[in-house]
This record gives sequence, C-alpha cells and structure tokens, in this order.
Amino acid sequence: MIRARIAVTVSLLVALAALTLGIVAFMRTVRDHSDITGRLVQTRMTNEYKGAPVPFPLDDFFVGPDSRGDVRAFYAYPPGYFGHQRGCKMIWDQAATIAPDRGGAVAGPGLFIDPCGGARFNRDGILVSGPADRNLDEFLLAPAVDGFVVDTKTLHCGALLPSAPSAPATPESAGATATPTVTLTPTPGPQDQTCDRVSPNTKGN
Repeated sequence: MIRARIAVTVSLLVALAALTLGIVAFMRTVRDHSDITGRLVQTRMTNEYKGAPVPFPLDDFFVGPDSRGDVRAFYAYPPGYFGHQRGCKMIWDQAATIAPDRGGAVAGPGLFIDPCGGARFNRDGILVSGPADRNLDEFLLAPAVDGFVVDTKTLHCGALLPSAPSAPATPESAGATATPTVTLTPTPGPQDQTCDRVSPNTKGN
C-alpha cells in the first residue's frame, strides 16, 4: 500500500515537472508585444564631467558632454535601417576621426559609430559620414541633486538632414521646361518631434 502511494506521488511529481518544462518552453516562444513606456533614470552625471559618453545599456542611451560641454543623452540605436530594423546598437570610439562626407573639418577624435551600417556621428550627435537620414535621436534630461535625470519615456528625433545640393536642370531644347529640384529641409529640434523606440522584438536580432 505504501509503495503504491509512493509510486503515485513520484508519477505526479514527474508529470508536474514535465508540465512546468513545457510551459517554460512555450513562454520562450512568445514574443514581447508590450509597450515601451520608459522611465526616469538617475545618472549622477553633472556638468563637471568632461570625459567620454557613458553607456546605460539597460535604458538604451549614452550620456555625456557635447562639444560645448552641455550634457546630452543620445539614443543607443542609430536612426535608419540598421538601428531601427536590425536592432544594431552604436559604440563610442574615443580615438576615431573621419573627414565628413559633406566637407568641413575632420570630425573627432571621438565618434559614435554604427558598427552595422558604418554611419559616424560626432559628440554633438551630428551625422558626419555614412548612411543615415537624420542626426542622433535623444532623450531630454534635467538637473537634479545627484546629477542629471534622463527621461526615457519620450524619444525625440534628431534633425532631418538636408539633401546634398544638385546641379540645376538644363533643358535639352528651347521649348523644354526644367523640373524644379526638391530638397529636404531640416526639421525642428529634438524637443519638437518624437520618434518610435526600437521594439524589444528587434533588439539583438
């Protein structure tokens, strides 16, 4: 009688363990469709800090001073396909320099680099080389007693880049009409337009 009860108990425990494993395996296949709400993040960084941007990987941003010494919080995912569709995060290279695609002085040392698409952004979040249609997106921040607090609840878009100027169209005949060239104009600053954050289902894919 006792042996029968022990056998029944063992069978129940084995069945329960199998059921638990099955539930765990199923939950791993369920993708996260929850909204990204964000939060307020205490950084303990002040205007006295003059070093490299510091990554906050759990909240997907870098925080550090720009070229004027103002503390900024840039989104870790670069704008465009590689950041928002492939989920590729930027890295900061303290020694990197590059000649800007649009001319001007050499950018760096110190650049944000998209390791997947090759885009380079300077310390101010401005695109200096590579594929991207706007500057870095960023979160707003505010000073607090223990340093700046970053508000990750709303992502503000980087400024849209103007297209490169094109040569004026030349009519092939005297009766032809030249087609006007349409160029992009920069959008308002990061306080005026918001962008979607990268989905949890995209990260790391």
